[in-house]
Amino acid sequence: MAVWIQYLVAFITLLVLAPLIAWVARRFGSKTKGGLMLASVLLGFGGMLDQPAKHAIEAAEPVKRSPENDEPPLS
Repeated sequence: MAVWIQYLVAFITLLVLAPLIAWVARRFGSKTKGGLMLASVLLGFGGMLDQPAKHAIEAAEPVKRSPENDEPPLS
């Protein structure tokens, strides 16, 4: 079999299978999204994938204010 025929068969197969794979991925992708997040949290990747809200980060940072007794400010 000539090489160009092999490439032609592979390209036609790709054209036929790509829409089918996209349809299956779209159909089952929404169902598995919750399972993926649960697995990531259980494996310890939850902080990277679902980062905390801004107000939680601000609450954890200390408020810097000027000292009241003439001491130099804390850095």
